[in-house]
Amino acid sequence: MEMEYFRPIGKNSAINIALLAIMTALATIMTLIIQIPYPGTSGYFNFGDTMVMLGGLLLGPVGGFFAGGVGSALADVISGYTFYAPITLVVKGFEAMAVGYFSFKVKEHVRLSKWDIIGVLVGAIIMLTGYFTVQVILFELPFAIGELVTVNLAQVVIGASVALIIGPTIRSYLRTMGFEQLEPLEESIDEPGEG
Repeated sequence: MEMEYFRPIGKNSAINIALLAIMTALATIMTLIIQIPYPGTSGYFNFGDTMVMLGGLLLGPVGGFFAGGVGSALADVISGYTFYAPITLVVKGFEAMAVGYFSFKVKEHVRLSKWDIIGVLVGAIIMLTGYFTVQVILFELPFAIGELVTVNLAQVVIGASVALIIGPTIRSYLRTMGFEQLEPLEESIDEPGEG
């Protein structure tokens, strides 16, 4: 992943910061609202993936990584699943980053793009394989498979559905307000001899 996604652009960078804080808080809240424990792995079902994926779609790869990873990890700490917090930070962060990376390719005011769908699918695969890999290492294989096909699969299906249904519309609305995602630096640097 290139490191060029770190610079917020546009006149309304305050909107970027506010939206980043809101999406991080929503990822935490949605993870905390309903938690159904899965005893074999000490994991739990939650609705946080809705905000993880939506955060990636609205904020791009870097903002998505922060909102999805930090927001979800905070929920683990608050609810007593501190053991999972570092794992969640990485897995949910990369899930949102993947969604953001692909949705960043959508430049027009469209309701839904193939890039949104690809991003959500890649994000779902990252989440499923990330937790499964960790749980195979830390727990027995049957428990890891059990959580994969029940808790985690349900989470990403719900998260992907919500993100694809409402995300592109919110993104289009934000763009009409002057909100910008993070812009690649090479597009904003003058070429030698210009200017």
